[in-house]
Amino acid sequence: MPLTRKSPAVEKIFVGDLPKYMGKRVVVHGWVVVLRRSKALRFLVIRDRTGTVQTVHRGAADAVDIDVISPESAVRVTGLVREGASARFGRVEIEVEAIEVLAWAQAPLPLDQNAEPDMRLDHRYLDLRSRARGFIFEIQTTLEAAIREFVLARGFVEIHTPKITAGGSESGAAVFEMPYFGQTACLVQSPQFYMQLAMAAGFDRVFEVGPVFRAEASVTNRHATEFTCIDVEMSWIDSHEDLMHLEEGLLRHALSVVREIHGADIERYYGVEIEALDSEIPRIPISFAHELLDRSAAEASSRLTHRAEQMLSKYAQEQYGHSFVFITDYPAADRPFYTMEEDAGPGSGQLTRSRSFDLLWRGIEVTSGCQREHRYDRLRAQAMKAGLESDTLARYLDTYYLDMFRYGCPPHGGFGIGLNRLLMTLLAQQSIRETSFVFRGPGRFVP
Repeated sequence: MPLTRKSPAVEKIFVGDLPKYMGKRVVVHGWVVVLRRSKALRFLVIRDRTGTVQTVHRGAADAVDIDVISPESAVRVTGLVREGASARFGRVEIEVEAIEVLAWAQAPLPLDQNAEPDMRLDHRYLDLRSRARGFIFEIQTTLEAAIREFVLARGFVEIHTPKITAGGSESGAAVFEMPYFGQTACLVQSPQFYMQLAMAAGFDRVFEVGPVFRAEASVTNRHATEFTCIDVEMSWIDSHEDLMHLEEGLLRHALSVVREIHGADIERYYGVEIEALDSEIPRIPISFAHELLDRSAAEASSRLTHRAEQMLSKYAQEQYGHSFVFITDYPAADRPFYTMEEDAGPGSGQLTRSRSFDLLWRGIEVTSGCQREHRYDRLRAQAMKAGLESDTLARYLDTYYLDMFRYGCPPHGGFGIGLNRLLMTLLAQQSIRETSFVFRGPGRFVP
């Protein structure tokens, strides 16, 4: 006998959709925020991830049961949607017909509004019930979807690369080592080598959204030991300018979509407008950036400080009307060995430049990218010049990385966008901890 599924007598909906159901019976699920009493009336404010609503419970018979419901208890409320009696508590309210406690919350709660950051991270499941904190990940969903829409429309293929490997890909960045069946492996710092494998395999254009790992002890508001990265790789490019052009269009599209869908709520919850990217992002060579910062030639090969990045974004804001700026053409010695070099010429007295770039936004680096060296002889020479350990070359690079450049690997390049940093900058959050679902940093690997 075939099984049949009965339709629910009333519709289960989100709080944010209640205005569409005026005069109808609905079922709402959520958590109790607060209880107010008034003789025979009880007012329970219920919250779900889309907002809060006041529910009105009449009748003394059930009042005692209502009175003992603790804050953050999970409830199911059935009732009639009607116009709110007071604008203070919202446009609509629910006249309660039935209320059921699905899960009681113990008292007292381990968190309150003044909880320290570490306490909030320890009890992230409660912390994220806040609309402003949970909403970050709805925005992230829209942002990711818009980025995927952009690259898929341009013929990119989404791939998923290994996260366990034999060696690091980022020069100077420490790796998390791990035992691997009698050998030593590590967690990937970047999927870039595998993205390049896809170029050698003829995929032409690929992207990935996934986790990366950096065993760096940096304790700042911008760093994490595990974060999500959007990596993009493309073949048949002429220079790193092709990559910057691609990313510029990608960000313009993605921010436009986020602004259209969430702009008003972002301003409401975070007090920030989404910056319009209506004009071209300026390209500033690192040498000119140093001139703008009035730094000496002796400092010219060093990485930019956070203060310098802020000053350059301020310059872009004043000159171009937005705070996006590409910093380009870093000295080759300051970039990973696989970056294509552009020789200044014999006797020029200048440092060898690289076809590389970083993207700054609101004073924060959100992207790093470059054209890769695709010619085997030059790539191996650069690896040797970078001082890579002979064991690394013999065990991993020579056999599994460099070898794929022997057989006609096309000119290519790519970039990585730190998704957590991008969200942090977009929403003007003080720390990457707010835009990481569960943060990982030095000393923090729980929960």
